[in-house]
Amino acid sequence: MIKVHVLSCGSTVVDEALPFSNKSKNPLAFTGILRDKKHKISVPVTAYLIEHPKGLVLIDTGWDTAIRDNARKYEGFVNYFASPGFLPEGEAVTEHLAALGYSPGDVDYCIMTHMDIDHAGGIGLMQDAKHIMCSKAEWKAASGRNPRYLKRLWKDIKVETFPDEKYDLFGDKSVILFPLHGHSAGMTGVRVGTKDKYLIIAGDGGYGRPSWEDLIIPGVEWNRKEAMRSLKRLQRFGNDEHCQAILMTHDTEMKTKIFEI
Repeated sequence: MIKVHVLSCGSTVVDEALPFSNKSKNPLAFTGILRDKKHKISVPVTAYLIEHPKGLVLIDTGWDTAIRDNARKYEGFVNYFASPGFLPEGEAVTEHLAALGYSPGDVDYCIMTHMDIDHAGGIGLMQDAKHIMCSKAEWKAASGRNPRYLKRLWKDIKVETFPDEKYDLFGDKSVILFPLHGHSAGMTGVRVGTKDKYLIIAGDGGYGRPSWEDLIIPGVEWNRKEAMRSLKRLQRFGNDEHCQAILMTHDTEMKTKIFEI
């Protein structure tokens, strides 16, 4: 049996126009420019721990505990201005691991869906994991100049890469990493389970069920054509009776905390 723990790792504040691309709003709303607080909403930041017979797999890391001391300094001005983050006590990824009886060194694979700060921000907390990985395309993008990527967070951490194609993590098709590009140049989705019962971890492929049901591209994307292609892929999964759930990092409707596959 495989268990997937949904870990609540704080939250971030975004403009209400961002998740489902409300076109009636200011097209620059996601930046926070000329928008007051009444247009802001809080969305969760989520990571996932896969307890697998062949090892522990952590998907994303959420925020670092450093955000509690000085969020603006930790995120940088641009990120903090656009979407400030919050991390309550007990919700750091390492605190979740400890509550489950694990330490970072027990994690066999720490997989980043992509390297945005709210997904890879806590990478330093997981530096003792056996393998820390992201896709080749994402790693290349993260090496460029983009405020979404804070290279100082992983400056002294060994990050391995996997191909930009289906990647069978354990060699038994129970955990498959696959390209889900669009939000970022190399974002990765994760399929956990068997063909008869599985779930999808979709990162920022969307903000919730309406994203894939109605093919709504969020307000901020690296490539909207690729993002739509990924949403259509998620829609096919979502319409498959064998798919138990599509898990998205900022889905405000997700209440289930443990899935058994």
